[in-house]
Order: sequence, then structure tokens, then C-alpha cells
Amino acid sequence: MEKNSIFNEDPTFQNLVRTAKRKSLKRIILISFSVTVSIALLVYAFIALGQYFMYKEMDKQSTLNYLESTFTGANLQVNSTSYDHFFLAGNTKSPIYKNVNGHEVNWGIREHFYTILGTKAPVNNSHSSNGYRNNQRVLKFYPYTESKIEDDLDYLKTLPPFYSVEVGLSFTKELTIDEMASKFPTAQWAWILQNGLLESIDEQKKEARKWEKQLAEQQQETNVDLSKMPKMNYGLVSGDSAYGFQILNNPVITNEPFHSAESFLDQVDMYAHDEKEALNILRKKMETRDKDTTGLNIRNHEKMYEAELLKATIGDVDGHSLKVGGVVLTGTLEEVLPYLENDIVHYVSAGVILPY
Repeated sequence: MEKNSIFNEDPTFQNLVRTAKRKSLKRIILISFSVTVSIALLVYAFIALGQYFMYKEMDKQSTLNYLESTFTGANLQVNSTSYDHFFLAGNTKSPIYKNVNGHEVNWGIREHFYTILGTKAPVNNSHSSNGYRNNQRVLKFYPYTESKIEDDLDYLKTLPPFYSVEVGLSFTKELTIDEMASKFPTAQWAWILQNGLLESIDEQKKEARKWEKQLAEQQQETNVDLSKMPKMNYGLVSGDSAYGFQILNNPVITNEPFHSAESFLDQVDMYAHDEKEALNILRKKMETRDKDTTGLNIRNHEKMYEAELLKATIGDVDGHSLKVGGVVLTGTLEEVLPYLENDIVHYVSAGVILPY
């Protein structure tokens, strides 16, 4: 009789092995499928969540771009934002323009790049150089506290009367909205001297005096003739960074400067406070104007430094008593020139000039 060996084929054992292999394979396939599906769902959820917050941030930045032009930038307007996005990233572009006598003048683009990881970065594609931007002059303002200096009035008088011009006027003193409107009824933008501006000018002067003193002490060694050095004009404020507000041009509204100032003050109150406090302030204002406050809310609310600074500057005033330090006028030179020689004008600055 043949002896049994563990290597002898046993049909029963072989069936058990095959069954075990099939079960093991099914289990591996099921586990692999489950893991793959779980990873895919997690990746999808991560991307979907990232896209949700990315789109939300893009929407918020669009609002901030508009608000920035509401508080700063002489005669600058942003009225639309384009969205460009794909699977993992996107960007927003908000064109900036100026309205000069009815002509839209491109002034740059506020562009931001976003990713689903939550990163956001501005894309700088607008440049100013030596007082010019896009081959056009950047207008300036000059506080009434500073001594009168040479301005652009004589230069403007040399231009043809049909030219379309943008001119910034700085006053010899701050005027209320009503006073400004009576003297400059065609004003398109109003300048506000924000808190800290005059103090920063004083600091610049102190630093300049230190520098001049050091030069004077070294004059004999360096042979520097201080009398031939160009005189520095302190206090000039670039129109692109100036604080103020747009004056609406609406034929239905009879007192446009007042309504523009009132709307501006509402915006300042909304974004100088937390959302809850801002809603309470806005609700009280609307109730005094007999307006319905049902469903009142502030979309994409976020406190803004510009609004907080303006609130500290302005305080609690109404549209009639709000004070401004200058204005922007646009029109043909023939239309604008009579306003430039008003006694209240402290400084005249030419901005965009169009030969038509």
C-alpha cells in the first residue's frame, strides 16, 4: 500500500484553497474599490469646498474693489468685475477708468489671483512714473495749510479752448458741501483731508530740515551750493491716493452734491463698524428718511481701514455740513477755466488732457 504524503493532491483541500483565494481576491477588490471611492470623494469634497471659498473670496474682492473707489482715488470709478476661473484657481479683473467730459479714460486694472488652497495675491499691472500714468498726468491736491506755490493755471491757459480737461482744485479753506456746490456746481469729485495728513506733512518737513542741516555742515567739504538745489514742495497729495467721493450726475436729483455726500456718509458708516453695529446705524438713518428697512442687510460686509479713517476724520455730520478741501472738474477748457480763477482756489493741478 502506498504511503500518504502531504504533497499528494487532495481534491477537498484544493477546493478550499481555491475558495479562499476567490474570497481573498474579492475582499482585496472590494477594499481597493472602497479606498479609491473614499479618496475620490475626499478629493472631490476638498476641491468643492476650496472652490466654494475661492468663489466667495472672489465675490468679496469684487465688492472691495468697488468700495475702494468709493472712498479713495480722485475721479476713479470701478463699475464691473470680470471673473476667470478653472478647476484649481481663478482671477478677478476690475477695470478702473476716469470720466473726463463724457469720455472714458482707462486708468488701469485691479487684478487678483486666487487658488482653492485659500491663497490670494494682487497682480500689479498699473504703474505710475514721474507724475504720469498711461501717458496722462496724475492730478494732485495741496492743503490750504501750506504756502501757495506755482501751479498749472498758466499752463492750462495755453491749451486750445476745445480740449477736454480734468482739473483738481484745492481750496484756501475747507468748504461745506452747500458752499462748494454754490461755487463749483459742475464738480465731479470732492476731496477730504483725512486725519493724519497734515501731521505727516509736518514730519516730512522735520526730516527735510535735518537733512538740510547735515548738508550745510558738509557744504565746505562737498562744495554743495544749497541755493541751487531744487525747492521741495511738501504736502502735494496724489489724486490716485486721495480720499473723497464721487458727485453723482443724475438729472432726476435736484441737489446732487448733497445726495452724493449723504450716500457717501452711509457707506462710511457701513464699513467703519462691525456688521451688527453698521446695520443698526443704517436702519436708524433709513427710518429718519421714512424708508422701509425690511430685510435690510449688507452684502459681503467687512470693516475697511479707509472707512474707519474717514469716520475718524468726519465724525457725526450730515450731507450739508460735510467739509471738503477741494474738487475735481472736467469739461472743455473753455467751460472749466472761469472756475480756476476763483478766489477760494489755492492750487490748480492739471490731470487728464484730451485733444478733443
